[in-house]
Amino acid sequence: MSRRKKAKIEASGEFPGENLQMFYEDGETSNTGSDKAKIEKQSSPVTGEGSTSDVNSVPNSTNNTPIKSEKEEEGEPDSEQEDPTGPEGAAYQSRLPADKMTASEASCFPDISDKPASVKTFVVIRNRLLQLWIEKPKEQLIVENALAQIEPPYNTDVHLVHRIHSYLERHGLINFGVFKRLKPLPVKKYGRVIVIGAGIAGLAAAQQMQQFGMEVVVLEARDRVGGRIATFRKGSYIADLGAMVVTGLGGNPVNVLSKQISMELHKIRQKCPLYDSSGKTIPKEKDEMVEIEFNRLLEATSYLSHMLDFNYCGGKPVSLGQALEWVIKLQEKNVKEKQVAHYTNVVNLQEKLIKNQNQLITLKDHIVDLNKQYKGMQEVKGPRNIAHEFSVRHKLREINVACREWDQLKDQEKEISEKLKDLENSPPSDVYLSCQDRQILDWHFANLEFANATPLNNLSLKHWDQDDDFEFTGSHLTGEMV
Repeated sequence: MSRRKKAKIEASGEFPGENLQMFYEDGETSNTGSDKAKIEKQSSPVTGEGSTSDVNSVPNSTNNTPIKSEKEEEGEPDSEQEDPTGPEGAAYQSRLPADKMTASEASCFPDISDKPASVKTFVVIRNRLLQLWIEKPKEQLIVENALAQIEPPYNTDVHLVHRIHSYLERHGLINFGVFKRLKPLPVKKYGRVIVIGAGIAGLAAAQQMQQFGMEVVVLEARDRVGGRIATFRKGSYIADLGAMVVTGLGGNPVNVLSKQISMELHKIRQKCPLYDSSGKTIPKEKDEMVEIEFNRLLEATSYLSHMLDFNYCGGKPVSLGQALEWVIKLQEKNVKEKQVAHYTNVVNLQEKLIKNQNQLITLKDHIVDLNKQYKGMQEVKGPRNIAHEFSVRHKLREINVACREWDQLKDQEKEISEKLKDLENSPPSDVYLSCQDRQILDWHFANLEFANATPLNNLSLKHWDQDDDFEFTGSHLTGEMV
């Protein structure tokens, strides 16, 4: 399954390279190329401080069977929020807003859409009909039975309930899948339709149109139906292929289908360890750090595309694969710049230390000379006049001033030495991605190619993630027939 996570990015900029680098440098940093690196939650989605060797952190299921997540089993709270229930939850499961009409609904009900009170009535009836269907999907929801279960005063407008029921049925929001019919199919046929392909989508479309009174013919190239869903048999071995994983139940019609065929859905444990070429398990910390960088790279390409509109180069559309490699090269360039800046600081501090040492040597000789002069003045025998006493005390003052200057230079020497030691103890990474880092990152790229069924260089940077807003929410699940 895909590990991809991608946040929505809001930013602006004009020059792609410059603004992308600013985007990378917005947050804190955490080493990821180093085995000693620690993972921290970051407020900024992507930063470019060094490598994966120097990386920074940078986008609900409904099920009848109670499911414990891995975190819950380990005593940690589940991070997923509970899905809404009741009529609002039914709207959510049908991918509709629970408190307003959609554009499609407004176009089909123009006499209602411009009246707030009527819209509220429409939404209440629509949500209640959806709830009645989702709670009992094994049996056809007919309007006569629904009317008795809609609370007054919303059931008084029988004509409106009929209209809304017809709309929901026509758009496949109720009475779909495998259910017991309470009313026979229409005898009169209103037209003829040809469906090409007997996969799950073709079969579902054919069934719906048949319910609408259409004569349907399904054409299939294979000698079986099901498309990518098939059962493989070899000897005594049987394996089901396709549709093995439900990628979230939030707004997913599979939730209804699973109830209709009495299939229990179980949350898939999220452990997905990686192994190196020698068969050893990749350390969890390393795996998580590279996964964080993988997600940041995707976010950076999204920033390039959606914020900077950098979707064409040389008059040709940019692919996701190209954009990822460009961002990686930008990070590698940033690593070299960090190295240059680091060693420039080292050289500057060394030059300051040399200058400090020369000043100390010169000052030491000066202090020794002053001390000799002072001792010579002290050894003068006989009475001293005022001029001589002034000279002695002035010389002593010069010695004190020189000694204070010596102390300042020694403090400066200590400070410079400590800075040099700090720089030597924390050198910047010499690579953005180590060999192992790149191998793990390539696994994520390969996994993303598998999810999209094509190499990354064939994916449009601008459009490859256009369906992200329509993804089903919640954990990945698998089914078991009971």
